[in-house]
Amino acid sequence: MNKKYLHLFIGLIIIFFSLYYAFKGVKLSELSGALKSVHYLYLIPAIFLIVISYLLRAMRWRYLVRPVKDIKTSALFSPLMIGFMANMLPARAGEFIRAYLLSKKAGISFSSSFATIFIERLFDLILLLLLIIWILLFMPESLTPKSQDGAYQILDKVKLFGAFSLLLCVFIILFSALLQFKNDWAMKLVGICIKPFPQRWGEKIIELVHSFTNGLDIIRDKRGFMATIILSFVIWTVFIVTYYFIYLAFGIEGLLPVVPSLLVLTLMVAIFITLAPTPGFLGSYQLGCVACLYGIYGIPKPVALSYGILAWLISMGMTVIIGSFFIVKEGISFRQLAPVQERTEQP
Repeated sequence: MNKKYLHLFIGLIIIFFSLYYAFKGVKLSELSGALKSVHYLYLIPAIFLIVISYLLRAMRWRYLVRPVKDIKTSALFSPLMIGFMANMLPARAGEFIRAYLLSKKAGISFSSSFATIFIERLFDLILLLLLIIWILLFMPESLTPKSQDGAYQILDKVKLFGAFSLLLCVFIILFSALLQFKNDWAMKLVGICIKPFPQRWGEKIIELVHSFTNGLDIIRDKRGFMATIILSFVIWTVFIVTYYFIYLAFGIEGLLPVVPSLLVLTLMVAIFITLAPTPGFLGSYQLGCVACLYGIYGIPKPVALSYGILAWLISMGMTVIIGSFFIVKEGISFRQLAPVQERTEQP
């Protein structure tokens, strides 16, 4: 089977099962009633915050790109939004498209461009790990559902995810530091790892690592590094506040502990979309909301599901609207993006 069709097939399977468990036991009349009761006026500040979060992401991306080439935030907003919109495609193609558009616009290598996105994702993973640690240390009871049968299962799964995330972060950080400060050692290690591969693949990997190293220069930029950390905290805070306004839209802020539930909701959604990266996070996003609001806090499942649907719609809706605007404005065609698809399909 062609690789792109395989990715599509796997994505559709994950979406099907995610939506099946999210919708299981919910009647359409109950879902319709929950959506009709929403105070939609509260969604206006939520939409505004979503746009702000993307602007903050563009600002953070500028600091990550600056060691390679200094580019204005306004110039980065277009590839960022088109890339996020393209995450509706299978295999997280949007990340590759974003790197491709930046490399063309800024005249830098694709590998260096993609390295900045990789580091961006690393910062997000570290923030997610810190959130897990905070919840497990200071509010583990927030992961205890009303049904005691599932309490230890959820705690154990979050701990397992946290442990895996910690190991992954430590490995990436150490190897990235090695590439920057002891490049010879790092390349010897890469050489050992690629020995089992054919020579053609090995040469490509070596070339990729050399270009990738250029995108890691943010480690040496102390000011940019600190700014990236601060912006990462602000971006995640904006996410949490956005969820609160959607609480207000559903009128559930008085039914559960606001701050702990917002932190757990952010955590559960992040875990589900990380473990099940479906196109556009469809299904995995809704299941994360249901798992938190219904599974842990006992909010009626139709309300929890409608919350997940509405939160996903306004987030992805704004992404598609803004991304489409820049595609039209800059005259980008799917033919121009063909090299990206070819790159994702290559070994």
